[in-house]
Amino acid sequence: MNRESNEKKSDTRAADREPTKAELERQMEETRESLSQTVQEIKDTVSEQVSSVKETVSGVLDYREQFQNEPMVWSLGALSAGFALGYTLGYAHKNIKGSRRKSEVAAFANTLATELSTVGKTMVMPALSTKIKDLFGFDFSDLLEEMGGNKKMPRKKAIPKRASKSATKKKSKPRK
Repeated sequence: MNRESNEKKSDTRAADREPTKAELERQMEETRESLSQTVQEIKDTVSEQVSSVKETVSGVLDYREQFQNEPMVWSLGALSAGFALGYTLGYAHKNIKGSRRKSEVAAFANTLATELSTVGKTMVMPALSTKIKDLFGFDFSDLLEEMGGNKKMPRKKAIPKRASKSATKKKSKPRK
């Protein structure tokens, strides 16, 4: 028992005494080395993960390569998306004309149709008309005007219905 108490006393004395300068420097050096190893491991791990993510993202975002691999799928997807968007906006634009209450989608569709019409008239039609004139020799805008693009079609007058044969016979027979 005496031995145990002596060991405890020596442990407390070692803990009570302050470490020497050389011991502190050695501990600090060990801590620095440990920290630098940890930082280097973290850098290596992060750089590996960054390169892995970069490869994954560049593969996904490289739509040109994907389009070259599957052109039919991409073309059908673009066609479907364009058709769905055009049909939805066209339907919303059509329904806005007669109603007083306008939804946000209908207002957006109306604004979009107006803007696209302006762009078409100012940019697309002149270029298209020039190309058609060069290729085929006629002015496309003049053809559209002739077809009635800027003219309103006259309304047909309602023709009164003919009376049925039995009603005509009754009227034509004199009464006695």
